[in-house]
Amino acid sequence: MSYPSEELVRTVQAKRTQERISQRALAVRSGLTQAHISQIETRVEPGLSSFIQMVRALDLEVVLVPKKLLPAVEGILRSNLNEFSLEEGPSNLFVKAERIVSGQRKRHGSSAALDRIAEYLRFLKQVHLSKTDLNLVQDVVDTLRGYRAEPIPNPVLENSAGVLQGLRTGSRIP
Repeated sequence: MSYPSEELVRTVQAKRTQERISQRALAVRSGLTQAHISQIETRVEPGLSSFIQMVRALDLEVVLVPKKLLPAVEGILRSNLNEFSLEEGPSNLFVKAERIVSGQRKRHGSSAALDRIAEYLRFLKQVHLSKTDLNLVQDVVDTLRGYRAEPIPNPVLENSAGVLQGLRTGSRIP
């Protein structure tokens, strides 16, 4: 494979494998077919819309930066890497949280607190969170995960929603 966007595709593929996301799972998330993702990763130069769908499904974003500002932007990104050093990575953390909420809804129906948790998670996964904030999200996920197949008691849901709401209120909008 040799085309102008090859380095970008390799970066996205590395992110996918680092996050332990299969091509099939990425296909579900992105709305592309697994075969199309395989072609992009092996030999076919992607169209811009397909590439953006893949990138966004991995919680990444395509951004154009003036060439003369690139070193500064790269420095900022490197300096912030330490804040995203949770064992699982922030992307997987939010995927797990969303799966827990989705599973609870499927098995036990929705509730106002569960809906608020889902809303706060959607917001928080798109903002810059410190390591401390990510640890709070991890604590919420661990708490909710402890209920596996049984319904999560409403006080636990309300408390979890309150923690996430506090993070949302204190977050910087991207």
